[in-house]
Amino acid sequence: MTGKRILAAIIGCLVLLSAGCSPAAVDEPASGTAIEESSQAIGERVLEPESDRGKLTVRYLDLEDSEPSGDSIVIRSPDGRTMLIDAGTPAVGPQVVEALDRLGIDKIDIAVNTHPHPDHIGGFASVFRSVPVGTFYAVNLKPTSWNSYVNAMAAARAKGIEPVYVEAGTTFRLGDEVQVEVLNPRKGELPGAVKQESDGELAEVNNASMVLLMTYRNTRFLFTGDIHREREMELVEEYGEQIRADFMDAPHHGISTSSSGRFLEAVAPETAVISYHHFKNFGQLLAYQKRIPNTYVTGLHGSVLIVSDGEQLTVRTEKAYPNGQQAQP
Repeated sequence: MTGKRILAAIIGCLVLLSAGCSPAAVDEPASGTAIEESSQAIGERVLEPESDRGKLTVRYLDLEDSEPSGDSIVIRSPDGRTMLIDAGTPAVGPQVVEALDRLGIDKIDIAVNTHPHPDHIGGFASVFRSVPVGTFYAVNLKPTSWNSYVNAMAAARAKGIEPVYVEAGTTFRLGDEVQVEVLNPRKGELPGAVKQESDGELAEVNNASMVLLMTYRNTRFLFTGDIHREREMELVEEYGEQIRADFMDAPHHGISTSSSGRFLEAVAPETAVISYHHFKNFGQLLAYQKRIPNTYVTGLHGSVLIVSDGEQLTVRTEKAYPNGQQAQP
């Protein structure tokens, strides 16, 4: 066995041990969650347009690039309405368009940009040029010197798409049965909360990320953008038990500046996804799995599909990890 394989085996064992000292512990579903991630054709099923008609589907795209590629989440309501949350970096925008095409999506009813960092807004330049968009929701930040922002907004204007700025208290629907509530940014906070323009990882920009609570019958999904711990705590204080959800989008790609134990306990999800193709922070993954055994990482599991029938969640992954050999750290 080579040194790399030994290291991979050790890391895999650590993940298994953290989840309960047995291989089954990582994949054993929490109450209300079913897991499907062993089929050889799993990748095709994750991006299969005809699967799960009449149910709510949430797909995390694994966007491949040599640099961190960001978030992109494709949501389809039971009645066929579509929502795209973020679109990754400019470099991976064509991958988002290709995924939409594979899914048979020729129109986006609602596009959402959680915040204007390049790894969330950049790919929208490709999306806006390629796919008709009904409504475009964004936060009221206008960093006009950021190339990724400028290019995405220019592509939107060229197609007659104007952003609708939202804040806490805004609600909208995706089709007839899916309700979405905006929990962040705070009402009246923007644009004044961000004092400077920079292409760096500004906490002010991240903490102004749009946070969405999506409800379909008896299942709830929390999407968190790039908020940091201080904003997590503010949301817990403000919303209390209202922030509970069956599924949680790991804040800020699951890195250590976010996801305090108190926030995870308050949300108390059965399932979580860390959207990060170049994920290496196994310590943070262990911390998640201690509270949320059903935690998936796009960099390890590939694209991830979460399906809700209104009562429980089913999870499918493009790659089998850690039991399978297709993904190795």
